[in-house]
Amino acid sequence: MRPVAWALLVVGAVSLSAVAPIAVDLSGRWAMVQVYPEIATLPIVGETLRTSIVAQLVDVVQTDSAVFMRDTYCFTLVGSGTALLRTEVPERFMAALRPSPRTAHLSVSSTGVRFTQDEYVEVRGACLADSSLDALPTSPDDPRVFDQDADGFPGMSVRVRILGFLDGTAYVIQRVRYSLDGVVTAAGTVRGTIRWATEQTTLGASTALLRTNAPAHPHPDPSRSAFLMARVDSSNGCDVLRQRLSEWLDVLGVPLP
Repeated sequence: MRPVAWALLVVGAVSLSAVAPIAVDLSGRWAMVQVYPEIATLPIVGETLRTSIVAQLVDVVQTDSAVFMRDTYCFTLVGSGTALLRTEVPERFMAALRPSPRTAHLSVSSTGVRFTQDEYVEVRGACLADSSLDALPTSPDDPRVFDQDADGFPGMSVRVRILGFLDGTAYVIQRVRYSLDGVVTAAGTVRGTIRWATEQTTLGASTALLRTNAPAHPHPDPSRSAFLMARVDSSNGCDVLRQRLSEWLDVLGVPLP
């Protein structure tokens, strides 16, 4: 009896450890909304909750459990948490971004099909030998700096209005890092949380008040940093994100800025 029992135990262990097949195919075009809440200390305004909402199209190719994604950024909205300040990310800024392909992996868990993406790093306004580890430039004369949005100023340009009377532009270098952890829902969406960090150096500005770097860090509640992917038709462009943004933010429980 012992050899038979051992044989049954081994077969059972192999069965339990076998990798379950992935029953979904994410290939196609998706609209993606990412929500980045942070605590920022801003000139004149002081400490405030600032939330950036990034909208993009994602073209997906899935091979078995591997998901390959190519992004097209559409727009970014910034809610400053106060009527005293308004930050605008120009269309020119978004159009100049050329994100590298991302890769995620699907696995079967107790909650369904899990979607995980390892850390992705993107540097804006500079070319670094090591995009993850090299220090960001702090001077417009640094040879690694370039005018990525082609507006005649170094780095990338962000517009800021404070108290309704100060309207200026800051010229910045940015590094964004993020990883994703979510699930494929019954509604045919992918929903989850973002683990992220950003760095920014200011190379210059149109007014002295904007030339200092404003310290900021992600909101301490990690559940508030969230993303949603919704399948759209392959013919859809960025307009679908503008038309349905409020609907998708409602799913995440996030107000429109």
